[in-house]
Amino acid sequence: MKILGIIPARGGSKGIPQKNLQKILGKPMIQYSFDAAKKSKINRILVSTDDKKIASFAKSQRVEAPFLRPGNLSTDSAKTFDVIRHSINYLRDNDDYSPDIVVILQPTSPLRTSRMIDESIELLQKKNTTSVISVSKIKTHPYSAFFLKNNFLKPFRDDFKKFDRRQQYTPLYFPTGAIYTTWHDTIKKYHSIYGDKIRHMITDQPDSIDIDTKFDMFVAEMTLSNWKKYQKKF
Repeated sequence: MKILGIIPARGGSKGIPQKNLQKILGKPMIQYSFDAAKKSKINRILVSTDDKKIASFAKSQRVEAPFLRPGNLSTDSAKTFDVIRHSINYLRDNDDYSPDIVVILQPTSPLRTSRMIDESIELLQKKNTTSVISVSKIKTHPYSAFFLKNNFLKPFRDDFKKFDRRQQYTPLYFPTGAIYTTWHDTIKKYHSIYGDKIRHMITDQPDSIDIDTKFDMFVAEMTLSNWKKYQKKF
């Protein structure tokens, strides 16, 4: 089975310059995704980037970066689905290659493991599903949230007072961004990476770190350095 791993890695980042190449424990952040993909069931890895430095680094790690992403797919408003479709179409037109399964690995999730990737692939194959995504349980529930109206806080739900205990909340899940695994047929049929039968895999808190800020990078580095050792205390 042809399993394609796509790593979308834009060069621009407002919060952290050259974020995907910033080092965590001496290793560029994007390399963690390379390493996890290489050890997994993925048998072809491609980086979609608009940045020459990222493309050059990918090639130095024996990861395909056959094109520089067009400008319209490199803006803040560019949709991930369009980026993925562009990569698939490029391989179809230039290499006569069409995958069975597509695994999307955001480079901002350096704690994702090959085991997690393989688990998502196995879940996709064994269950009647169109896609599998990694999620974490929402800790701060929106039922307890407020929003601003005329400079005053208003409850998100008018009946928020009846949800005074966590056990009363409807369980909600949020995509971690670490893994999106889907059939190529799902993409073609639904024009989406999801489809109508989405399975989930819940990731532990450390594995679900998604780097957006410098503080996130700090947390990721401290977790990689100390978490396993810290757990032994309990």
